[in-house]
Amino acid sequence: MPKEERKKGTHLTWDDRHEIQKGLKEHRTFKEIAYIIGCSPDTVSKEIRRHRYHKLRNRDGILHASPNRCKYRNSCRRWDVCKKKKGHKCRIPCRECISCNKLCPDFVDAPCPIEHKAPYVCNNCPKSISCLFDKYLYNADYAHKEYCETLRKSRQGIDMTRDELAALDSLVSPLIRKGQPLAHILAHHAEEIPCGERTLYKYISAGYLTARNLDMRRTVRYRKRVRSVPTPKISYRKKEGHHYSDYLDFIAKNEGIRVVQMDTVEGNKGGKLLHTLLWPGNNLMLAFLIETKEMKNTVAAFDWLEETLGSEMFRELFPVILTDNGCEFADPELFEKGHDGKKRTRVFYCESRHSEQKGELEKNHEYIRYVLPKGSSFDGLNQEQVLRMVNHINNTTRPKLHGSTPMKKALKSFDKNAMEKLGLEIIPPDEICLKPELLK
Repeated sequence: MPKEERKKGTHLTWDDRHEIQKGLKEHRTFKEIAYIIGCSPDTVSKEIRRHRYHKLRNRDGILHASPNRCKYRNSCRRWDVCKKKKGHKCRIPCRECISCNKLCPDFVDAPCPIEHKAPYVCNNCPKSISCLFDKYLYNADYAHKEYCETLRKSRQGIDMTRDELAALDSLVSPLIRKGQPLAHILAHHAEEIPCGERTLYKYISAGYLTARNLDMRRTVRYRKRVRSVPTPKISYRKKEGHHYSDYLDFIAKNEGIRVVQMDTVEGNKGGKLLHTLLWPGNNLMLAFLIETKEMKNTVAAFDWLEETLGSEMFRELFPVILTDNGCEFADPELFEKGHDGKKRTRVFYCESRHSEQKGELEKNHEYIRYVLPKGSSFDGLNQEQVLRMVNHINNTTRPKLHGSTPMKKALKSFDKNAMEKLGLEIIPPDEICLKPELLK
């Protein structure tokens, strides 16, 4: 008979884990095991995957080397890939050699399928004895010990056993449900509670007690604290001569010079970003996927551009850069200094809270949001996908360009070889896609 229906969010007990181990031995499905212990099948699946352990093959007390995991191990006829002996061929077939997987250029990994499909472990597998692969096993005692160790480490040095935690829960949780503040509980039960107020809040938030944040009046109102990214401390003097007023004076003295606007587009907070560049004259845009909002990543994109295009072509295409005051662009010297030590560009900064001063780029970001809606994560993207998106955006007709596209407009004044090096290409009008499906 199944246990009484478990409350959502409670931890599996030692007895529950033994039921899971017993169910695996009896070839029960996750649904059947979940029905017995009173939880969802997904909980059983996560428990097994989270607490399974890897056991190396051990026969007759001898620890054997890892098996050949190559997809072609049964049909392989290769010899002497390692070339250990000069003038003599190795007598061991490559499929039987322990170094085959590391040295063979045609190696294709083909792991045991049990690792990636239910039940995810080799408990009571009929092929376990003759199997070439190391084992994944689930043991109730090991799983509970591992869980308790993880719990102990998360308590910042406070050593508390499972029984002590249960005693704490039986004391604190009923009082919280009566509406008592933690300060009130600690004031009257200080000798019985072996931790402080801050630790109790952490236990409740982490789900170690049966009481939840929802049982407390004010905790549920607080937003999760987001740690701010430390901004680099750049001397204000370094930006002297790089302000927007200096930019206007420079443009007035150098009429017709190319200007490139620069910015970043953010996905989820703390995740990957897009480093964007745009020529306002033709609305041609470049975008580079960067890991974090740090200056080393944006400078690396400039270094790659100079290395790919060559110093002379880089100076021709990027003579002036206009950007905002973000921390990722804080030091103008790092962007202006080229590989040869000479100045490769000039960087100027917009006034604070005046994004309209580089309005063409801000407007062009709208096309990025067609493909990557606001709030979507960029962590699963790669540079190839970003380049595909950029090419579709650059081949979209703009009313500002009188029915032309940024790509066609740029080809009239930009070097074609430079465009090819940057991966920019023409896409037929009917093939343009500006929806998230483009990157799938």
